[in-house]
Amino acid sequence: MNAVRETTVAVIDQDAADQSEQELTLREAVSEIELRAGSMTIKSDDDYQSAAEFGRLLKQRSSEVKDFWKPMKDAAHKAHAEICNKEKAMLQPLVNAEKILKKTMGDYAAEQERKRQEAEAAARKAAQDEAERKMQEALALEASGKSVAAEAAMEEAEIMDTAAAAVSVAPAAKPKAVGVTSKKDWEVVSVDGTKVPVAVAGMELRPVDMGAVMRLIRASKGTVSIPGIEYRERVQIGFRR
Repeated sequence: MNAVRETTVAVIDQDAADQSEQELTLREAVSEIELRAGSMTIKSDDDYQSAAEFGRLLKQRSSEVKDFWKPMKDAAHKAHAEICNKEKAMLQPLVNAEKILKKTMGDYAAEQERKRQEAEAAARKAAQDEAERKMQEALALEASGKSVAAEAAMEEAEIMDTAAAAVSVAPAAKPKAVGVTSKKDWEVVSVDGTKVPVAVAGMELRPVDMGAVMRLIRASKGTVSIPGIEYRERVQIGFRR
């Protein structure tokens, strides 16, 4: 076993030595050529011909240098590709996990906003119902000849109607955690290409350009209506180290 190992090491050492010697030889040849080029003068056709032959030698030496380094460059490129592939394979579970976690956290934040909107809608409906009740009460009092009471009930109905339009439920505090950022965004749920118009607000959409669609949605802050496009609000999550 030791003999085999020693033989292998000796072969590798010899290859390295041969390569170093070849590199040194090439370096010396290249340096010499550079000196020759600097001292060359052309005063006759023969000199011109000699310069042309020297130019061909330059090309030959360039090929020799490239051929010398090519196996090492190829090996380095292959090693780099293998390292990148291994890195990508190791990172992939983390990438997948981050996508899952961001979606889960984003869904939670979006659900809190949905509940706020529901509460706001319920409060508005309650105020509208009360305004309608007061209105009916005022009409009944008016029909009974109780004008003063009817007028008071009518004023209350108007107040409740105004209040209904102004009902607003304060947004719940955004879930906060160290190292986490969040912002409102939107995502397309479905697309019916047959219904999408050629352009909306001066922005060409057909053939359906999802990039243009998303720019339009974001520019309108989620208020634009696009035939054939269904989208919803979502919370985009980011992480800091």
